[in-house]
Amino acid sequence: MNLHTCNRLAARLIGLLVLLTSLCACHDDDTNPSLWPKDKVARRIVLIYMCAQNSLGANHYHRSDSIEIMQGRQFIAPNDRLLLYVDDAKYPRLMEIRASSDRPVLLRQWNQEVNSADPQTLCDVASWVRQHCPAEEYGLVLWSHADGWIPATNKEYSRSASTFAPFSFGIDVGTGGSMSGDRDLTGTPGPQMDITDMAQALAESGMHLRYILFDACLMQNVESDYALRHATDYVVASPMAISAYGGNYTHLIQAGLFSPQVEDIVTTYYADIIDPAQNRVYGDYGIVISCVRTAALDSLAHTIAQLLPNSSIAIENTMPNFNDVQHYHPYHSHYYYRPKQHDLRSTMQHILSEKDMQRLDEVLAQAITCKRATTRFWAGPSNWSYINVDTTNYCGVAAFLPQPAYTQNANACIFGDLNEQFRQTEWYRAAGWTDYDERLLRLPL
Repeated sequence: MNLHTCNRLAARLIGLLVLLTSLCACHDDDTNPSLWPKDKVARRIVLIYMCAQNSLGANHYHRSDSIEIMQGRQFIAPNDRLLLYVDDAKYPRLMEIRASSDRPVLLRQWNQEVNSADPQTLCDVASWVRQHCPAEEYGLVLWSHADGWIPATNKEYSRSASTFAPFSFGIDVGTGGSMSGDRDLTGTPGPQMDITDMAQALAESGMHLRYILFDACLMQNVESDYALRHATDYVVASPMAISAYGGNYTHLIQAGLFSPQVEDIVTTYYADIIDPAQNRVYGDYGIVISCVRTAALDSLAHTIAQLLPNSSIAIENTMPNFNDVQHYHPYHSHYYYRPKQHDLRSTMQHILSEKDMQRLDEVLAQAITCKRATTRFWAGPSNWSYINVDTTNYCGVAAFLPQPAYTQNANACIFGDLNEQFRQTEWYRAAGWTDYDERLLRLPL
C-alpha cells in the first residue's frame, strides 16, 4: 500500500469517526437553535433524503456516501447549504454539512421511530427545511431503493401487513425489522412511497424544487416524470437498476448539485462511473442517466397523442416487432416481473413514420436536456447478464409499452396486470393511450 493510499484511507477513517459521532448524537430537543439566520437567504439548499432503514443501510452504503459528502464539504460555496436527512437503524436526524466544520451540525433530532417511506414524513422534512432554512431555490436528492412508476403494493404507511413486494420509492423496515432482508417485524416488507403520493407530499410541503436527483434504481421513466411535473423543474435519474454505490457525492457536490446547469449532475455522475480510477467501486456496471425538463412534458404528451393515430398500431392489423426496442430491465421472475423499461424514443421509432419521428425528436429535444450512456450495462440476474445500449437512437428515458404478456402473466406478477396498472397513470391519459392500448393488446402476434 503506497503513501497516497494510506493517507486517503486515514482521512476516510477519521471522517467516518467524526460523522458517526454526530450521527449517534441524541437530543431531547426537537431542533437545534443554532440555525441559519431567518434573514439570510441561501442561493440554493440541497437536501439529501436518505431512506436507509433497509438493506442499503444494513450494508453501510449510506455511510460510505456520507464520508464522500463530508469530503465534498470543501466545495460548498458560502451562499449555498447542504442538508442531510438520515434514517437508518437509529432515529432519524437532519444535519447540515458546512465547509467550515469538520463534523455535521445537528439541526433536528427525532426521538421516536419514523417511517421515511411515508410521504407524510417527506412532506414534514421538506416543510421544516422550507420554514427554517430559507433559500432562493432547492434541490432534492432521493436516496434509497426504488422501482419506478409502478404503484406500491403496500401503501399502508402505518405498516399493516401486505403481500410480498419490492418498492416504488424507499422501504423502511421499522423498529425490530430485518434491514438486511428488507422486512419489518412481522416478516413483511415495509410500505413503499407511490410516486403520485410523493408528488402530493411535495406539493403540500410548499417546497418547489429546481431538481430532483433520484440516486435510486429505475426512476427515469416518463410516467414518474409526468406525475412530478408540478413539483420540480427537472428530474435527473436512471432508467436502469443502478449500482448500490450510487453517485460519488464528493464530485457531485463539487460539480453538479450546486451547479447553475442541472445537466452537470448527469455529466459528473456518468464521468465517475466510467472513470478507470474508480473501477474498484463501479467496475463494469455501466450507466444510463438523463435529465428531463418537466415544463416540456405536457407538450410531449400532446405530441404523442397526436401521432398515435398515425402509428402502425392504429393502421396495421399485425403486432409490431418490439424485439429490437431498446430496454433497460429484464422481464424476469427474479425481479418480480417488473416491466422491461422500454426506451421512449426507441418505442416510438418502431411504430411511427420517419416524418413523424422528426416531429417527435424536436419535442424530445426540449424535454430531455442531457443524456449519457455506456455501450452496455449489467442488468442481471446472472453475473454475465448485460444489456447493450443503442447509443445512436436511445433517449435515456423509459416508457411503459403495453404488451399481451403483462396481462397473460398477471397471476405470476406481484403487481397484478401491469397493463391495468399503466391505465391508472396520468401519462396514460395525457399521451393518448386510451384509444390504442387495448387495440395493441388485441393484435395478432
